[in-house]
Amino acid sequence: MEKDDDDEYDVDDNFVEDEARDYGRENIGHVASPYLMFYVYKGRFLDTKYGVRKNGDMFMIGDSPIVVDTGGDIRIKERVCKGSKGLWVLLTRKKVNTEFLTKDDLKTYMKILTMTNADLTKYQPDGNINITRGKKFRDIIAPLFAKPKGRSIESVLRRKWIKY
Repeated sequence: MEKDDDDEYDVDDNFVEDEARDYGRENIGHVASPYLMFYVYKGRFLDTKYGVRKNGDMFMIGDSPIVVDTGGDIRIKERVCKGSKGLWVLLTRKKVNTEFLTKDDLKTYMKILTMTNADLTKYQPDGNINITRGKKFRDIIAPLFAKPKGRSIESVLRRKWIKY
């Protein structure tokens, strides 16, 4: 299990230069720009494990590149997901402010994690679930994938051996 230090700092969402903010709003819209502009500054509060990461000139989630339109919507593997403030918080932050989250945000986030293997080790389809000690994993990701049968989360998340 990896250590996830998402509780060690606070985020200053106003630390973006005006010029960068204007460029972001023009190219990726007012919904996504407050979340993606921080990748320019490589903020420690960004969740690059279960969310968006920058790979060269592209943004990626799991094993897939993403494209963000000016409305803040996300195109992944020829599918379009409606970008909302709650979804962008889930896709970019280690610390998740749940006041912005809706059931649709959580459902879309789970769909994105599954579609891109972002919840799996090394983003491999046959990989184990990537478990961390972070608050986001414990409070958001694990409950999304847990099956309510009275079993512990650890046992539910363990992969079963393939029988030949």
